[in-house]
Amino acid sequence: KTTYNNVVSDTPMARLQLGSSLNPDTIREGTDVYFDCLIQAQPSVYKVEWRHNGHLLGHNVARGVIISNQSLVLQGVSRDSAGNYTCVGYNTEGDGESNYFYLNVMYSPTCKANQTRIHGVAKQEKANISCEVEANPPDVQFRWTFNNSAESLDVAAAYIARAGTSSVVSYTPMTELDYGTLLCWATNRIGHQR
Repeated sequence: KTTYNNVVSDTPMARLQLGSSLNPDTIREGTDVYFDCLIQAQPSVYKVEWRHNGHLLGHNVARGVIISNQSLVLQGVSRDSAGNYTCVGYNTEGDGESNYFYLNVMYSPTCKANQTRIHGVAKQEKANISCEVEANPPDVQFRWTFNNSAESLDVAAAYIARAGTSSVVSYTPMTELDYGTLLCWATNRIGHQR
């Protein structure tokens, strides 16, 4: 803090807030999000920076990141957009970083990568087939179906176990017709697995 002829100079005090028309509890993939950086500074700020998880954000229209004055717009957010956001105001006295704002981006379930697709199982041999998804919120329901060349059937709930975002179905082929494809689907309050 410096005083010149009764003019008080100070480093910027920044406060980050989510756009007033947005509800932080309902942001999902594809939503446009904006933040405002409210700054008190004497002298005025000459620069405002934006950070995501501590990394500097740059203006990039192609990636849907638009910085204008003291506002940040994120177009069509994805799960990678989730995390802590801050803004930093700079004046000739120094810099001031805002509070952190955690952006929670919700999305419907998607399959986790690198899951086993083909299982070799003998007749009357029990197989435990797993299905893992990523989802936010992680409260998911699972549905399994069995398909062969003749029919498609839902797997009975008694053969299905669930733990968080994982499910396991216990399956025992008894005849040739019991060989085919087991399919897993997950659903959360955002939607069905894509």
